[in-house]
Amino acid sequence: MREEVPGWFARTMSATRTGAPEVPGYRVGAPVGFGATGAVWAARDPDGRAVALSVLRLAPDERGAAQLRRLAALRGSHHPHLPRVLDVISLGGDRCALACELVEGPTLATVRTARGPLTPAEAATLLDALGSALGHLHDRGVVHGDVSPANVILTGGGRPVLTDLAGEVTREAGTPGFVAPERAGGAPASAPGDLWSLARTLLWAVADDPVVGDVLSPALRPAPEERPAARDLAACAPVLADRVPVALPADADLAAAQLRSRAGQPPTALAAPGRWRTRTRRLRRRRPRSPIPLLVALGLGVGVLGGAAAARSAAPATGGPDAVLEQLVAARDEALTAGDAGGLATLTVPGSAPAAADAAVVRALGGTRPRGLSTTVVDVRVVEHGPSRLVLEAVTRQSGYTLTGPAEHRAVGPQPERCTRYTLAGPAPWRVGATAPCSLAGGDRAAG
Repeated sequence: MREEVPGWFARTMSATRTGAPEVPGYRVGAPVGFGATGAVWAARDPDGRAVALSVLRLAPDERGAAQLRRLAALRGSHHPHLPRVLDVISLGGDRCALACELVEGPTLATVRTARGPLTPAEAATLLDALGSALGHLHDRGVVHGDVSPANVILTGGGRPVLTDLAGEVTREAGTPGFVAPERAGGAPASAPGDLWSLARTLLWAVADDPVVGDVLSPALRPAPEERPAARDLAACAPVLADRVPVALPADADLAAAQLRSRAGQPPTALAAPGRWRTRTRRLRRRRPRSPIPLLVALGLGVGVLGGAAAARSAAPATGGPDAVLEQLVAARDEALTAGDAGGLATLTVPGSAPAAADAAVVRALGGTRPRGLSTTVVDVRVVEHGPSRLVLEAVTRQSGYTLTGPAEHRAVGPQPERCTRYTLAGPAPWRVGATAPCSLAGGDRAAG
């Protein structure tokens, strides 16, 4: 019997498959998220079950084969706080696909952003669940490699699930701010490193509550060999408080949180004044009063605003590489305000992390619209400029806006400046292919 799946999943399966992997026996849809392996794809397995599909590139030696065997061994096990591994499919060469149970819900990063710090009692729930999940993996020789707020999903009942099981296999570097210190010196992912990352994740969730910090301090010891085992740390959960489920915010608050910050990004470090080219005034003079000329200049057409398929023009953006980014940012604001998922998709590379993230934001918004949303490019630096690839580092500032909908009318305040590295694919029309946090501190960042 074919299981019932959410409406958004059915829509995802019917979306464009440009760039989707070919996996024998699986019908692959569009991206539904992003993890250590790249895009996570909506798919149906040979029995018609809805699954999350990741494509892994293994190390070209026995280490990769051993990691693959350990992942395959998870097919015969089950843990309530891990997605079930359903299949590991060889794709030839050094590539394979990992099919996992599809877990729905917001990430811990989004929940914390939407509602504020968790309580010690909620942290006790996370410690018990995630510590037990890591113990389950470590007992089977599997290292997670990227325990962080963006990789913890909270289901409708507040049940924590640790996702993205392929961090070690893909030699994942981890999430900045949640990576054990020994890895900065080149040490590989390890079970003690997972415990350090778990402790930092929980402390972030509770805003460094001192009581929680005392309980977790053994997992933060500098020497990996001095850290406790995962199950031993999980056994400390009752010391924090009696466990209670994590309270989830309203859908509108979750949507606002997804708009306000990309999950898991570290704080922005801004450059000293005068070290970068400040472009706010010149960019504001260049921005057209009407959004239509702006979109046509970028080669996106008016479909971004009207909901029709975007007209793809070969006309390049005017004003230099920095103008390309500002026009893309403005077009994204317009598409989000209009709730135009199709228009939004024309601004990103199909199958990329930004495409998956924007699709998730639109799903979370539902019928709610962020009226008055405006993002300003404050500073920008061209890192690489080629005929088909453009890399920029930019500081952006997001305005306040009002979330409006059938039963919603609420103001959301402006957000602080943040630095992002944008990798664009071209030539015109340029699309966003990847984003990453960046730091603007240091004299070597000065524009010439």
